[in-house]
Amino acid sequence: MERRSFLRHLPQVILLGIVTADSFKSLAVSADYVAAPQKSSSKKDSFEILKEIYQEVMEPGSLGSRDEDKEFIKREFFMDIDGNEENKEEHVVVLIHRLGDSEKMIIQVTYFESKRDRSATKYAENTKKIVCFIKGEKVEVAETEYTEKEFKSLLPEILRNIRNKKKILKSVYRKK
Repeated sequence: MERRSFLRHLPQVILLGIVTADSFKSLAVSADYVAAPQKSSSKKDSFEILKEIYQEVMEPGSLGSRDEDKEFIKREFFMDIDGNEENKEEHVVVLIHRLGDSEKMIIQVTYFESKRDRSATKYAENTKKIVCFIKGEKVEVAETEYTEKEFKSLLPEILRNIRNKKKILKSVYRKK
């Protein structure tokens, strides 16, 4: 009886293990992801990248999609934005809220820091946000707490991390 119970929950245990491993250490980028030709984000305009972040979050699939009766969508990710693969110090929340014929997208990044060297416990040090409105193909940034230089370097990293996270989740769900 115990064996059947264990086997019934095995896929959930495996998925939990994968998600936990991803939380502690960034999974190596798969060969498929590296080999896939991508248009360089550095050559893209910040508004194009914001639109792509919006599209990636809204795309049906592993991250979900909004039901027509829902007013907003919220997605959260722990990401490596600072380039340090040893930790994931940044927590990114993307909130999309329907406002008539346009949508308000808020990207909030919380930066975590250890109080002691090599400590697994991290504390929120700073939170910054970007607020923009999307109407069709038009993107308007209403507010940002980043300098122009930070803004331009942050957005491609968020987009890259969202795509990578989606690729990992799709491969997990495909194996089921």
